Amino acid sequence: MAAREGSPPLVKARERALIVIGAPRSGTTLLATALGAHSRVALLSEDLNGGVFRVVGGKLPALKLCAPNQIDLDRRWRPAYGLIEQNGWLRKNLGYRLPSSRLSLRDMASRAELKVLCLLRDPDRNIDALKRRENKRDAVCRDIVRRTYRLFRQLSGEPLMDMRVVSFDRFVRSPEQQLGAICDWLGLAFEPAMLEAPKLNPFYPEAGFRAEKAASPGAAPADAALDGEYRSLLASAL
Repeated sequence: MAAREGSPPLVKARERALIVIGAPRSGTTLLATALGAHSRVALLSEDLNGGVFRVVGGKLPALKLCAPNQIDLDRRWRPAYGLIEQNGWLRKNLGYRLPSSRLSLRDMASRAELKVLCLLRDPDRNIDALKRRENKRDAVCRDIVRRTYRLFRQLSGEPLMDMRVVSFDRFVRSPEQQLGAICDWLGLAFEPAMLEAPKLNPFYPEAGFRAEKAASPGAAPADAALDGEYRSLLASAL
């Protein structure tokens, strides 16, 4: 039976699943690569069609998505979004607000015990990376980060989701400690292979974790309000 237009794809439920989310250019690929290197995790990067619920072999199904352009709490992709994608200006300036995943996070939570890992990066560093790597306007970059933080706050109150925040800065400075804490939360044993993530990164391979990518302590924030949101979320990080 075909799914109705705009409805989520029909997928088989699993006992539990891990979703890794963060703003674009916040380090989600590096974190996902580390988790995917674990022998008991089967991680998909940016799959938009429910593939995480089709994993076989007994491993923990996992998925990495970026917010807000790929995933949202209760909105999913709809065919009408294609009209915006066809217009270059609208796609660049408004398209990031429309999730491309065919499943929302609430859709996913209805199919599995959902563990949601939210990667949090210093807003100034995140915005700078967005401007440099994706050539977006400053206002758009700030809105992307702001919307991601809002999603993180929403997730903290969701009854069907077990959400944790991980700091990008702590991750690149102390990867073994941070990955160990994540493994404890997932009920897995830490594996040294996870520390090979920089070399295994499919898009930006490097020799090792680079602590210099973390924000400089004591640096004055460019946006005090956004920095306040960041620090409020950081207070609950692993």
